Amino acid sequence: MSASRAGFLLSLVVRGARALSLDTARRPLSTTATRTTRKTVPAQAQGLYEPLDRDPAAARPSVRVLDLTASPVSYADGAALQHELLAANIAGGGDAVVLVEHEAVYTLGRGATLEHVLFDADAPGAPELVRAERGGDVTYHGPGQLVAYPILDLKKHRKDSHWYLRALEETVVRTCAALGAPEAARSAEHTGVWLAGAKISAVGVAMRKWVTYHGISLNLAPDLSHYDAIVPCGLDPRVEPVGALNAHLGRDLTPADVAPVFLDAFMDVFDVQLQVDADTLASLSARRRGVLE
Repeated sequence: MSASRAGFLLSLVVRGARALSLDTARRPLSTTATRTTRKTVPAQAQGLYEPLDRDPAAARPSVRVLDLTASPVSYADGAALQHELLAANIAGGGDAVVLVEHEAVYTLGRGATLEHVLFDADAPGAPELVRAERGGDVTYHGPGQLVAYPILDLKKHRKDSHWYLRALEETVVRTCAALGAPEAARSAEHTGVWLAGAKISAVGVAMRKWVTYHGISLNLAPDLSHYDAIVPCGLDPRVEPVGALNAHLGRDLTPADVAPVFLDAFMDVFDVQLQVDADTLASLSARRRGVLE
């Protein structure tokens, strides 16, 4: 193991984790979706990623890790956990990052219409469609996709929403590089991370009082046919398709496999120390060795 990678273990602070309630109600949608012409959207403001310039002598901010990638989690449960952590952070609690693999669900950004939803959301037996508080358009979450929800007080890091988006993308770029895809990169026109001409990572965030929630996803091996029911992120899939990392690598990685690699990159990009309970620490360390060594 390299010295830089060994730093992952040295930077984890062992800490007990309390159980959190994961129970919330789905928001109803009142408008029926209709099939529309697929089209592209204008380029989004990009901003720049720049490393944080922390005082080398100062203690690094701590971020509590909640790794829930052992089995798929419903979107409602994930949202409830985020809201609990968000409220605690605003009240003076610490930062956290939640890693999950969701059950199949479509989500709409807070300002998105149903224009890019290509099924009748109100029809009996329709796929689950949830209005989220994040920015962005419609997307899909499901098995085979790693999702990270950082609950960070940006006043401890950098009060710049564009920088934060780029930092999340940088975390995924470094994760992909560590796994064998150094060509993964940001796009000059759109948010997210792209590999071999396909979008493998989507980002959508929200903030309250400079505390972040929602976050970023990384496609490992989701069922890509689910994207046929939407115009993903409002982008024409004939021109800017959705892809997956496993197909590019020829590997069979799961969200649980990739979680420790993502955390390593997250720790470096945000220049933080991670807090995790002893059992999760042992599990993350073993999974990380299995993937990278």
